[in-house]
Amino acid sequence: MRGTQPHVLRLFVAILAAVGLILFFDPLNLGLASSSAIGNFYPTDNRAGGWFMSSTITHIVLFKFKADAGADRIKTISNRFLGLKEQCVTMTQQPYIRKISGGRDNSPEGLQVSQQAGGEDPDSKDLGKKLTQMMMIQGGLTHAFVVEFESAAERDYYVNLDPVHQSFKKDIQPFVEKVTVVDFTNGAF
Repeated sequence: MRGTQPHVLRLFVAILAAVGLILFFDPLNLGLASSSAIGNFYPTDNRAGGWFMSSTITHIVLFKFKADAGADRIKTISNRFLGLKEQCVTMTQQPYIRKISGGRDNSPEGLQVSQQAGGEDPDSKDLGKKLTQMMMIQGGLTHAFVVEFESAAERDYYVNLDPVHQSFKKDIQPFVEKVTVVDFTNGAF
């Protein structure tokens, strides 16, 4: 750039640097970083209100199986759920689910187990007999699955349109008594 004024050269370098930073960090969540040459390798700061807040969608699914579902059926359904990561694909046959994990509840907090309440039954012939009161604080939900999507659009496709997921939901319906779903964007409160 022979003969160029120094301030023009500095302006040109500043513009190039700004464009590079925007493409690398994508602070406005325009999806530029994931579609650029650097792919998905860019830093994220998931703190609430963070400048680099992730747009990743976390989809949590909790199941309460019917009493007659049986352990083998529950295991089959659980493994099939985990298999959705490879089976759910876009129109170009590319998997779009970032991650799926799941398993049976094993919380040590004691909120999912029955609690014994002492007391005498006034109608009982045996006045020493105790009453047992069941308190299922978490409503009998026994299995949890966490599914991560790169965007809300991918999550929406999965929930509403993906034929593999729609078939899975239909197939498990006879064995599941209750489903609870919670979705969130990390850091968005």
